[in-house]
Amino acid sequence: MRLSLFLLSAAGVLASALNRGVARLSPVTRNGTSLLINGKVWKMVGPNVYWLGLDENVTPPAGEPFYAPTKSSYPTKERITEAMATVRALGGTMIRGHTLGVSTGNPLSVWPEPRVVNEKAFDTIDWAVYQAGLYGIRLLIPLVDNYDYYHGGKYNFLRWGGFDLNKNRDENNPLVQQFYTNATIVDLFKDYIKTLLTHRNQYNNLTYAEDPTIFAYETGNELLGPIWGDMNSPADWVQDIARHVKSLAPQKLVVDGTYGINKTHLSIEEIDIFSDHMYPVNTSKLQEDIRLVEAAGRPFFAGEYDWVGGDTANLQSMFKIIEESPAVAGDTFWSQFGHNAPDCTTYVDHADGLALQYGNPRNTANQNSRIQLIRKHFIAMSQGKEIAVDEPLPTVPCPSPTSPTRR
Repeated sequence: MRLSLFLLSAAGVLASALNRGVARLSPVTRNGTSLLINGKVWKMVGPNVYWLGLDENVTPPAGEPFYAPTKSSYPTKERITEAMATVRALGGTMIRGHTLGVSTGNPLSVWPEPRVVNEKAFDTIDWAVYQAGLYGIRLLIPLVDNYDYYHGGKYNFLRWGGFDLNKNRDENNPLVQQFYTNATIVDLFKDYIKTLLTHRNQYNNLTYAEDPTIFAYETGNELLGPIWGDMNSPADWVQDIARHVKSLAPQKLVVDGTYGINKTHLSIEEIDIFSDHMYPVNTSKLQEDIRLVEAAGRPFFAGEYDWVGGDTANLQSMFKIIEESPAVAGDTFWSQFGHNAPDCTTYVDHADGLALQYGNPRNTANQNSRIQLIRKHFIAMSQGKEIAVDEPLPTVPCPSPTSPTRR
């Protein structure tokens, strides 16, 4: 009896400690074109860290889960924690994390098959959400991908719905629109969203719907129709999915995941934030996006951009426009990587040439100066402070602490 009471007491202390760790994050709300925390303007700046739930860049040790056809594996907890410490060092406030929400059609996914839940896949996602909360880093999570990547996307739902389509062969096939218009497929996608939002995190005992660490869900990543650049994710589908998210999680904000600003979406009341991606950085396009979204009474968010290519002055101009426009909620660069922790001697790389490896001694002078510029921009946005563009970058320890000191 005494042992039972002790175990119950210990469990209560642990649950209380975990909940205290997350309770310090207040919900993000929206008032017109501004995002707020406790009534004060809040800016969403940070990296894309797409691999937090499922990775494609590391072959794990023998015996660890690995799906060879897509080189998929779960990232280590040490890598995930270091990502949070790096965002804090950069002055960031949030992460856009694809595989925290897009996890379908792979044996290691949350949904390897329709309505089949792989609970093991939640371990890295739970850890990422938990660690983000402890580090004071909020999360924006896309729900589906326009493409047919290792972590899944709309083509999984199309195939599950009876359409034998893949991106390489069928990207321009009008049948891809069935993802948005086929009632069976839409219902299946809604069930997947419910699986995510009702899942209870093993590390903090909060459902994803309850946890303020996740401040927003995005209807998808770079959603399009059958023609590149058509922005053809139908307005009624966008509204339907946004309503579904808010019915399950009333405090979450919803981002329109269409690739570009679709003017027919601007009147959708359930959408809180509109976004676009900048490949390459284009300040004229940025200003036009801001003008359209601001006129609709919503904030604009630059969800991805090339941080290392092109002219430095152009990147500085983009940052200046973002910093000076009250209607811009923020921006996230593509994309952040770190050590192959717990191996702190090597860094993980990605083949697109856009991997920001914070602290890598092999970085070029241009890469390090761009990282310093990003940090200057993030601190201006998140703290309202001006720092020198050449201010030394703070060290991020490897391994990084799982219980960081509060700032």
